[in-house]
Amino acid sequence: MSRVILSPYADAFRGLLTCGYPIAWLERVEVVLYADESGGHRVGFGGLRTCDSPWACPVCAPAIAERRGEALARTLKYFHEIGFRIVHAVLTVRHTKGEALADVFGALADAWRRMTKSRAFRPYWEGLGYAKAIEVTYGRNGWHPHAHLALVVPPERDVYELEEALWEAWSEAVVEVGWAPSDRNAYFYDIVERSEDISEVAHYVAKTTNWGIGAEITGGPRKKSTEGLTPLQLLGAAWWAYLEDPEAMASWFPERVDDLDLDEEEVEAVSPGARALAESAPLTFREFCRASFWRAKTLGITPDEAAWRWIEFVEATKGRKALTTSRALGLVFKMKLEEVEREAKKRVPIEIIQLARHTYLYLLRHAKLSYLVHLAEALGSLQRACELLGLVENVEWFVPPSTGPPEELAAA
Repeated sequence: MSRVILSPYADAFRGLLTCGYPIAWLERVEVVLYADESGGHRVGFGGLRTCDSPWACPVCAPAIAERRGEALARTLKYFHEIGFRIVHAVLTVRHTKGEALADVFGALADAWRRMTKSRAFRPYWEGLGYAKAIEVTYGRNGWHPHAHLALVVPPERDVYELEEALWEAWSEAVVEVGWAPSDRNAYFYDIVERSEDISEVAHYVAKTTNWGIGAEITGGPRKKSTEGLTPLQLLGAAWWAYLEDPEAMASWFPERVDDLDLDEEEVEAVSPGARALAESAPLTFREFCRASFWRAKTLGITPDEAAWRWIEFVEATKGRKALTTSRALGLVFKMKLEEVEREAKKRVPIEIIQLARHTYLYLLRHAKLSYLVHLAEALGSLQRACELLGLVENVEWFVPPSTGPPEELAAA
């Protein structure tokens, strides 16, 4: 549905349109099942294009957040083990419904620069390590981007004194750039006392299983919100409105892409349009959209507004960094990220299959690919997932010879 709604703006979002689409010369897409550290299963794909957007891509954003979250958790644990204190803080500004997301982003960025360069705050700021990311939600009062900070505080510093100093410096900086700070009660500052609490505290804040404090900082669009809608929920709310009344939402979700300024591969990526996606979407996908729609309705957000705000979010986050770090913390974070990526490459697959190109595209266009992933991870078997979806072996999916049974056993 993301491809369909963005297809009229292909010139600006070409990477998002073709993300997850098979590389042109490949006739099959490799699907791999791994065991994860918690004893569950994870699915990965090979041979696909990626846009590497940490914000607006339903494919790339969760994967990027997961890798960065794990790397950041290891980074914070490293500093904590050598005596540093870890603090999780949230900074925001007061906002109204009429303000554009780009303007609120700008206010946060300007206030951050003012605060970190403030002479009064400099004695507190020097020597601190930090990782900063912006989380975005949309609710009754419009866009609500807020900065999540993971602070690494030297052991000789007073973290309680830092709490008040940070709030005062932030409030002054926000006022200096022409905005009003949020209420003091909206300021969040939590000190992590024990190493094991790094994951436990963030698990409570992130409201998602096995995220940890690293993922709370880097999670972005993947997270759930109790106060408003995440960007993906905005998109889901708009899509449910299309399912309920296609004609009313036809301007947002075109059924034909023939007349759009798309090249051949982009046309193939967004085809066959909104109606085919609506007719074949699985129950889990529809339920997410239905829940998002009713959540939006309770917040007074119309389907047209949800659709427009999704596009505004994609435009405002284009090219924007999702995670920034201080120099010292960034060096350790980079090493930990490389460590996470090396471990991922060394994972031994439990099972490998190959999907025929046309089968993969069908699953992708009809919102069934996520259902295949869910079944495979829940059952611990890609082959069983394919069978439950009614896919035909050796026609729509294949077992590579190197991972199949010996020929004599197969013949028996």
